[in-house]
Amino acid sequence: MAEPQAARTRSEAVKIGIARLWHEANSFSSTRVGHEEFLAREWLYGEAAVERYRGTATELGGALDWAANREDVTLVVSRCASAPPGGPVEQATLDAIIDEIAAEPAFDEVDALYLSLHGACSGSRDLAPETTLLQRLRQRFPQLPIAASFDMHCCPTEALVAALNVATVYRTYPHVDMDQAARRALELLAENVTQGRYSQVVMSRIGRVLPSFNMRTDGDGPMAEIEACARQLEDMEGEAILGVYPYASFAYADLPATDAGALVTTTAPARGRSVGERLARSMLARRAAFRPVLPTVDECLAQRPWQEGRRVAVLDPADNPLSGGMADTPGLLEAALRHELPVGSVLAFFHDPDLAARLHDQGEGAQLEIDLGGRHDTRFGKPVRCEVEVVRLTEGRFINSGPMERGMTVELGPTAVVRTGPLSIIVTSVCQAPNDPQYFFLHGIDPEAIPLLLAKAKNHFRAALGDGFDEVVQVDVPGPAMADTSALPFQRVPRQHFELGGQTRSKPVGSSKPCD
Repeated sequence: MAEPQAARTRSEAVKIGIARLWHEANSFSSTRVGHEEFLAREWLYGEAAVERYRGTATELGGALDWAANREDVTLVVSRCASAPPGGPVEQATLDAIIDEIAAEPAFDEVDALYLSLHGACSGSRDLAPETTLLQRLRQRFPQLPIAASFDMHCCPTEALVAALNVATVYRTYPHVDMDQAARRALELLAENVTQGRYSQVVMSRIGRVLPSFNMRTDGDGPMAEIEACARQLEDMEGEAILGVYPYASFAYADLPATDAGALVTTTAPARGRSVGERLARSMLARRAAFRPVLPTVDECLAQRPWQEGRRVAVLDPADNPLSGGMADTPGLLEAALRHELPVGSVLAFFHDPDLAARLHDQGEGAQLEIDLGGRHDTRFGKPVRCEVEVVRLTEGRFINSGPMERGMTVELGPTAVVRTGPLSIIVTSVCQAPNDPQYFFLHGIDPEAIPLLLAKAKNHFRAALGDGFDEVVQVDVPGPAMADTSALPFQRVPRQHFELGGQTRSKPVGSSKPCD
């Protein structure tokens, strides 16, 4: 860990280096993520990253906004790379990113480093690449304060934590506070430099992985209570405790470090461990409340929940791209075709660049037979053949207008909308979840006019779209992020980490003692 240097005065400029490696790896996805996937989502450097992220609700957007309000700070932006969640990253691609950031010449002139990380990245060989990156930076800069922000579903290792002076984690799910996580990390990082008193990060684990189906923080569920506990501990423990952040780990990462817990930034490590252990006990006590109990698609559709003018969104979390799904499993479509759906129903989406190109070649108005789903493999179902009409073609570009990653440009590549009976189906060239209203407006669909939406999505869907429906239902469908994790072939995570125990009753949010 870095040793404190002399404190700076507020009049001296603090130069902070910034880099980003963001990817969430689902160990059971059959897709590999390579350089092309990073190019499609984010492959930026320096001023290009600044221009892309200024004014956005992202970590980089938050960092830029934070620095703009301080005359004593200069940011030096290096490689910023992210890819949509998917399978493990091809090792050569990952090595190139790590090599570039770890050897960044401009970092020789900085006073501190901030990294935007996911925390559940995995390579085809290196199972802890973010640890590798931080260790290389720590070896190069043994006395430099280093901070990182993480997704709530991170899987930090002991070695990663040992390399950090500051850690923050998204507090909201849906993740609408990415920019705030960056601001807090940078504020604490700057204090390390200006005060010459370096903090440390300590970790406590709970020996469980918490499924994310019941993890929303915008209600009165168990994760909202855990976050309330973390904030209470920050408030009551005094100046030595600088940040208390629970993390849930990623239930589809077959990694040695897959385990929920707490990260505490502190100037008093023993006290920080005590605080982290208290939060960990609070998390463990609520573990049963995270157990998912989902209806099947057929059970849901058989009730015709759209009757009497109600508008319903049915989510397929098992193939959610932001959980590492491939937007390729056919179960949702198969079930939909077995039921009499209301006119104007929409299925979003299938990721199939070859099919999207074929539909563009055919043109709007063309009628043809196509196969949907089962493109990558047939573990979760075989392709479904449909007779369709091509009703809309686009180049797949829009800007997020919702609260999550607001202002971010999204590139879906060439897209198509096809119709079979009452159901319109969106096909894209790039795998991005349908979590923003502009995703639908792009395709000529008003999301507020959809009677039944079938979406490969999960909790993030609710941030911008949930309030527009009378009901949002998650259903149980086979897929790489299915509710029943016991059906997945874990090799590195102990089975007891998935045991949630009997039903527990947790205290309501707002109680005087949410940590009890």
